[in-house]
Amino acid sequence: MSSTAVDRRFGPIRLAPGYVPLNAVTYLFAAFITIGMLAFISFIQPYLLNANLNVPQDQQGRTLGLLGFSNEIVSLLLVAPVGALADKIGRRPVYALGFMWLAAGFFLYPMARTLPQLLACALFFSVGVAAVGCMLATVLADTPKEESRGLLVGITGFCQGLGATLAVLVLGRVPQRLAAGGMDAIEAGRITLGIAAALCILTGLACWAGLRRGTPSRLGPSEPLTVVMRAGLAAARANPKIWFAYLLQFVSFADRIVIGTFFSARLQQTAIAQGMSVGEAVAAATKPYVIANTSGLLFAIVFGLLLDRVNRITAGVIAMAIAGIGYVAGGFVGDPLSGLIVPVAILLGLGQIAAIIASQTVLGQEAPQDVRGAVFGFAGICASLGILLTTGLGGWLYDVVGKGAPFFLIGFINLAIMGFGIYLLVRRDAPMR
Repeated sequence: MSSTAVDRRFGPIRLAPGYVPLNAVTYLFAAFITIGMLAFISFIQPYLLNANLNVPQDQQGRTLGLLGFSNEIVSLLLVAPVGALADKIGRRPVYALGFMWLAAGFFLYPMARTLPQLLACALFFSVGVAAVGCMLATVLADTPKEESRGLLVGITGFCQGLGATLAVLVLGRVPQRLAAGGMDAIEAGRITLGIAAALCILTGLACWAGLRRGTPSRLGPSEPLTVVMRAGLAAARANPKIWFAYLLQFVSFADRIVIGTFFSARLQQTAIAQGMSVGEAVAAATKPYVIANTSGLLFAIVFGLLLDRVNRITAGVIAMAIAGIGYVAGGFVGDPLSGLIVPVAILLGLGQIAAIIASQTVLGQEAPQDVRGAVFGFAGICASLGILLTTGLGGWLYDVVGKGAPFFLIGFINLAIMGFGIYLLVRRDAPMR
């Protein structure tokens, strides 16, 4: 019997033909590290602005916005070719190389002493972000059979939330602990980012050893890269459900930036204004951030199971409602010592993970297998546009209008996408599983 005829399982998850439990385990580990590293770089950037560059507090919102905006321009240009390339040569080499690129970026970041140098590091780092971000979604779409898709997406969301939480909880506190031992802030940051680089190297090697070889696409290996890219765009144009998933992808990454960048920066700045040191402010900001990610982590599997049992457009509408309420509420609270910070952080975490899981599940179901990498490449473009909006306009709003403004902006965008989902539900062709 051929390997493709065997009904293989990873626990309760039924795997797609050709996949074995080692592939699933490796992917979940890679997902854990991927989101952990992306969350950590967003969390640690305010530390670099304070410790390495001494950027004034009233300029940090725009500086973070500039870094994020420039970063996403590169990702925007690369993510579609990366997805199409994965259809041609396979997911394994693209994912592994992406982690190695992130490792090099982590080594470079603490060397920056000026804003142009930090910007150059961010641009370099974004090449790796484009690779691992696209593969995170593409491999997830490839691995399960359709009846197990929601469950695997939920478990992956759990791993992502756990990775983001532990990266910030553990690595985010390393600078303070090193400084408490007498080390200066710049050297403490260098060692912390070196640990992150080592984790990326380890994960790249794991991806090379444990992910499935080859590509599931029949079109990719035989057609030019440009043809694969055009086919991915045509698939999206032909299916309005993919456009809804793209909007979910757009706002889910915008949500992630609000939590990872502006929530972190706002908490740290408030703590510094209350008289804490830079290291103490990072530690104070860690608790609400961890609460947000832990709440999402616990909700991920429940929401994933829900996606296997209800209309997935309906689940997307529910996700947008939760996220919209959470981010609007987040616009009102920014003090890490406030009694309201815990319920607000919980709402933010639930909204973020619901948006991510809904977007990945709908895309995984609707994307044609032969151009799945290309479709997720274009989904990556939507994600980059969401990040560009949040870092560009959000950074300006943060400094000029108020520190809650980015939260209000993204909260109302979530609610608008919820409205589009409701519109799809009343259409005759909307029902789907």
